[in-house]
Amino acid sequence: MSDPGQPTIDLSHRPRITPWSAARLSTIFRDYAADPSAARLAEARLARQCLSQFWLNAPIDSLEFLYASEIGQCYRTLITTDLSAQSLLRDEETWKDLLCQRLFSGLERPETANLLLAVMPYFRRGKMKVRHCDKNVPSWLLEDYASLFEPELLPRLRQPSITVRKALAPVGHRAERIVDPAAGPALEAALPGLPRLASHTGEQALQLTASEEFLTRLSGLVNLFEIDPTDADILQELASFRRQIGQIWLDTPDEQVKVLFDAPFGEAYRKLLRSGYVAVPLADQDRQLRLDLARYVRNMTRPKALQVVLAVLPFFPPGKIEFAGGEQFMPQWLLGTLPTLYVKA
Repeated sequence: MSDPGQPTIDLSHRPRITPWSAARLSTIFRDYAADPSAARLAEARLARQCLSQFWLNAPIDSLEFLYASEIGQCYRTLITTDLSAQSLLRDEETWKDLLCQRLFSGLERPETANLLLAVMPYFRRGKMKVRHCDKNVPSWLLEDYASLFEPELLPRLRQPSITVRKALAPVGHRAERIVDPAAGPALEAALPGLPRLASHTGEQALQLTASEEFLTRLSGLVNLFEIDPTDADILQELASFRRQIGQIWLDTPDEQVKVLFDAPFGEAYRKLLRSGYVAVPLADQDRQLRLDLARYVRNMTRPKALQVVLAVLPFFPPGKIEFAGGEQFMPQWLLGTLPTLYVKA
C-alpha cells in the first residue's frame, strides 16, 4: 500500500509514441523553403512544433552537444526558412505565449536555454530581444540568436578574443601586426579571417576530442557509409561531423596539433579520410568553405596554416589538393603521413 503523503506516478495508460527523425524534419523544412505551398506549410508547422517540444524535454546538460549534432543542424535549417514570417495559427499563438511567460518570468532559471530553443522559431526576425543576451543566452547559441534578432551584435561576436589573437600571432610579432611574405615588406594590419565551420568553437570544440560519444558516433557513421554510401541521412550527418572536425583543427593550439593527430581523435580523422566519403560531391555551403580554407593556405607561412591544411583535407578527394611548394613549411611527421591518409591500412 502506497504512502498517501508521497507523490505517485500513474502507469496505467500506455504512452503515446509519435515516430519522427531529424532527417525527416530537415527534409520538410528544405521542401518548404523550395516550394512554400499550403501543404508544405502545414507540414512545416507540425515539424516546428515537434522540434519545439523536443527542446523543452531535452536534458539541460546535453543541450550544447545536441545543438552541435544532426538535430541542431535540423533546427538551423528551420530558422533559415521564412516560416516565422507566416502568421501564427491560434494554437501556435497560445503555445508561443505560454513559452514566453515562462521564459521572461525569470531568465536565471536553469531551463532558460530549453525555452529559448523552443520559442525562437515562432518569432519573426528582429522581433524578439533577450535582455543582457551575452549573459542570458548560452555562448553556443548566441551567434544564431543574434543573426535572427540582433544582427548588429554579429561583428563583435565574430571578433576573435584576445586569447585567440595571441594564439594566431607568429612568434616574434605582435598579434595585431603580422608579416605576410607574399605581400613583400608591407605588414598586414590583422590576420585574414577564417570561416566558422561549426557551432562548437574554441574550448567547446576541443572538448569534443575527448568525448567518447562524439568519437563513437563518428566511427559508426563512417562504418554505415561504407555499408551504404548512398544513404542521404548518413551523408548529411557526416557533412556536419566533417565541419566540426575542421573547426576542431582550426582551434587547436600549435603545440597540440601533433598530440591530437596521434590521439584517438586523429585516428577517427584518418578513418574518415580513408572511408571514401571525401570523394562525395560537396554541397554549395561546403564548397564555399573549402574555397575559403584553400585560399588561406596559398601562403603556408601564415599562422595556423598547418591547422587549416588538416581542416581542409576532408573537403578534397584524393589527389585533388596540391601544396605548390608549401611542403617546406609543413612538419615531417605530416609529410610522411600524407601519402597514406587516403589509403586503408
